[in-house]
Amino acid sequence: MKEKIWTRDFTFLMIGLLLISCANYFFASSIAVYAKLISSSGVYAGLLTSSFYFGSVAMRLVNGTLVQKYGARRLMLIGAVLCFSACMAHNFAGTILVLVIFRIIHGIGYSVFSTASGTAASYIVPPKRIAEGMGYYTIGNVLAMALGPAIALSIVSEESRVQFHQLFCIAAVICGVAVVLVLLMKPNGTARPAIGEKSGAASDAADLPRTFLGFEKGVLLPTLISFMMSFSYAPVIVYLTAYGLTKGWKNVGFAFTMYAAGLLSSRLIAGKISDRRGADYVMYPAYIMGITALVMIALCPNEPCLYAAMVILGLCVGGYNPQINVFCISRCSEERRGTATAAFNGACDLGLALGSTISGILTSIIGYRGVYFIGAAVCFTAMLIYSRTLSERVQQKS
Repeated sequence: MKEKIWTRDFTFLMIGLLLISCANYFFASSIAVYAKLISSSGVYAGLLTSSFYFGSVAMRLVNGTLVQKYGARRLMLIGAVLCFSACMAHNFAGTILVLVIFRIIHGIGYSVFSTASGTAASYIVPPKRIAEGMGYYTIGNVLAMALGPAIALSIVSEESRVQFHQLFCIAAVICGVAVVLVLLMKPNGTARPAIGEKSGAASDAADLPRTFLGFEKGVLLPTLISFMMSFSYAPVIVYLTAYGLTKGWKNVGFAFTMYAAGLLSSRLIAGKISDRRGADYVMYPAYIMGITALVMIALCPNEPCLYAAMVILGLCVGGYNPQINVFCISRCSEERRGTATAAFNGACDLGLALGSTISGILTSIIGYRGVYFIGAAVCFTAMLIYSRTLSERVQQKS
C-alpha cells in the first residue's frame, strides 16, 4: 500500500503557496503600471522588479538557518504576515522610494514563506514518493503563474488609482487566508525530526557535515545546475513580449498560458517517473526539451510555432525544477533541509535576476535571437555538467 501524499497539512501547504504566489504574480504584471501612475515615468519598472528580488535573494542566505532553528511553521507564519502587511501597505505608497521599500518587504516575506513551506513539504511527503510529492506541491506556484497576471490586469484594466487600491486589498486578503491556513496546520505536522532521534540523520549537531555560509557542499552541484537553467530561460520570461513586437505578433500573452500548461502537465507526471524509473528519465528529456524550445523561439516564423515552443519549455521547467529540489534535499542532512531548500530557491532567483539583466545588455549587441541561442548553449552546458556529476550512471560508479 502506497503511503499517502494528500494529507490535510499537505493540502493546506499547496493552497498556501498558491495564495502567496498569486499575490506575487499580481504585482509582477501590474506594478510597473502603478509606478508610472504615481511618478508619471516608465523608467522605474526595472528598479521595482530588482527591489523585490533583492529582498528575496538576500533572505535566502539566512532562511534555511532560521527554519532549522525556529521551525518551518513559525517561519511560514512570519512570511505570510509580511506578505499581507506589504500588500496592504502598497495602498499608502505615494512615492517610488516608499514603493521600493514595500517591494523589498514583500520580497522578504515571499522568500521566507516559500523556503519554509518547501521545507515543510519535504518533511510531510513520504520519502519513497518525494519527487512526486514535491512536484504536486509546486502546482500551487504554477497555477498562480497562470492565473495571477491575468486576474491582476483584469482588475486594473482602466489603470486608475481606485482599481489599484482594490488590487492591493485583494492581494492582502488572500495573503491573510494563507495566514489562517498556516495557523490551522498541526503544530508538529511540518516539523523536522529532532536532532538525537534515530531517523537516518546525524544523531548530534556536532556530527553534521561542515557548511559554507550555512550550506552543505552537497547542494553545490544541484544549485549550480538550477542557476544555469534559470539563467538560460530568463530572457524568455522577461523579453518575450518585446521580441514578439519586433516580429509583429499580436497575441504573445497567450504564449505564457501555453507555458503554464506545459509546466502543469509535467508537474503531474515527472515526479512519478523519477520515483519509479530514476532521475535521469526526467532530467535528460528536460534538457533536450529546453534546448529545443529555446532554438525554436529564436527561429520561430509565426505565433503557432511560438506557442508550441512555450509548451515544450514549460514541460522542461516543470520536469527538472522539482527534481533539482529533490537533489538538494537528498544530498544534505535531514536537519538542514531548510538550508537546502533556501539554496535551491536562491539559485532559481539569482539565475532569473542575472539572466534577465545580462540578456537585456546583450540584446542591444546580438539581438533577441542571439540571446535565445546563448540560452540554448547554457542549457546544453548544464546537461553536460549533470551527465558527469549527478547522473545515475556516474553515481553508480562512485
